[in-house]
Amino acid sequence: MRSILCAVALLCPAAGNAQRAGEPIIDMHLHAYAVGFAGGAPACTGDQRPLQPTMDPLSQFNLAELGECPNAVMSPVSDADNLAQTLAALKRLNVRRAVTGDALPNVANWHAAAPTVIIPALNFAPRDPVSVEEFRRLHKTGVFSVFAEVTTQYRGVRADDPRWEPYFALAEELDIPVGIHFGEGPPAAARFPGYGTYRASLTSPFQLEKVLHKHPKLRIYVMHYGSPLVDEMIAMMFTHPNLYVDIAGNNWLSPPTQFHDHLKRMVDAGFEKRIMFGSDQMIWPGVIEKAVATIDTATYLTKQQKRDIFYNNAARFLRLTKDQIKADHAR
Repeated sequence: MRSILCAVALLCPAAGNAQRAGEPIIDMHLHAYAVGFAGGAPACTGDQRPLQPTMDPLSQFNLAELGECPNAVMSPVSDADNLAQTLAALKRLNVRRAVTGDALPNVANWHAAAPTVIIPALNFAPRDPVSVEEFRRLHKTGVFSVFAEVTTQYRGVRADDPRWEPYFALAEELDIPVGIHFGEGPPAAARFPGYGTYRASLTSPFQLEKVLHKHPKLRIYVMHYGSPLVDEMIAMMFTHPNLYVDIAGNNWLSPPTQFHDHLKRMVDAGFEKRIMFGSDQMIWPGVIEKAVATIDTATYLTKQQKRDIFYNNAARFLRLTKDQIKADHAR
């Protein structure tokens, strides 16, 4: 895996610098997926600048034709290997905590394997959501502590649809952090098997306007920062000071020029205190190193800004105690 990643210029030295410094990282966006997710397909990283798919509308969908992937990051061969390799990568890169979501049994298994690292999250798929009563019970019993990933976009339903209001109300009442997906789906999502209800129009962060006005005490972050609608995201963060974003997935999947343009615009707009690191690691542990290196090598970011993105902002958002923060820096 490392030999694959080292093919990317400056990638391994940058990641090594973060490791040698011993400075902690919080990953706000990790998954406990089974390796059968996506059929075990490899991950193509954005440094290859893949061409966007061009398809004849009469042709059958063929994943292999979406673009070349010469430096693919392969998935492990088993679920146990995915867990082991992911935990090893987190340890090597000083990721002290990782918000992890998927089916609750999978999340429980990962949390049992690394209870001080894995922060269990409740994945919210509105096709078959848990009831509000079950939501309350699961949180009370410690099954999850973060409400993420909220995937209304993948179901083709607006985030401010009245049916989700009781969940946002309960998250505000119980002070549960919420992470919601706004951004790109898989390439060619309109033709991608299993993603027929995904809607690009539901990337707009403005869907949260009613939610945040009604629930001003809600702790919420937009996963993928609503990419590529950066101007809309900036407008929302300017208006709502409790709104944060993560940069997960985009930091290794998007073409670097596009990603750094987006990140720099948010930083230049003054929001470096509300941008949080995430990897969006699903079944490719190697992408965590790539995600870390993308921030490490960003020459337009100061050391303090990198520390804020890697750790400080998430520590504040998650309300870590002084003792927890001290422990993260001491380990």
